[in-house]
Amino acid sequence: SSGINAEYGGDKFVSCSDDRTLRIWCKDDTKNTKYACKSSVCGFHNRPIYDVSWGRHGYIATAAGDNAIRVFEQQGSSVLLAHLQEDAHQGDVNCVRWKGNLLASCGDDETVRIWSLET
Repeated sequence: SSGINAEYGGDKFVSCSDDRTLRIWCKDDTKNTKYACKSSVCGFHNRPIYDVSWGRHGYIATAAGDNAIRVFEQQGSSVLLAHLQEDAHQGDVNCVRWKGNLLASCGDDETVRIWSLET
């Protein structure tokens, strides 16, 4: 499985996949309809990443099969780990969605949890 989400108000996309990689895609300068991978992040999850959500505030959240949620921040061409929530669910974390500074997640434990991002 894999996920994709757009930057709020921007022209970038973020994708995730079973290979445990997060990728930031930007418009290719030479072609209006083509996008190129500008940043790639791996090594933060040890199981497949199922979903990704890019919030209005610029943070990128990931849901993965390692029961964890990770929140990243893009700074220039770098993507940095901003927050880690180990054992977010008792089983795989399947989905994450931002609503303002709140992050909702759902998992194999049949629960929905709400997390607050302090900015």
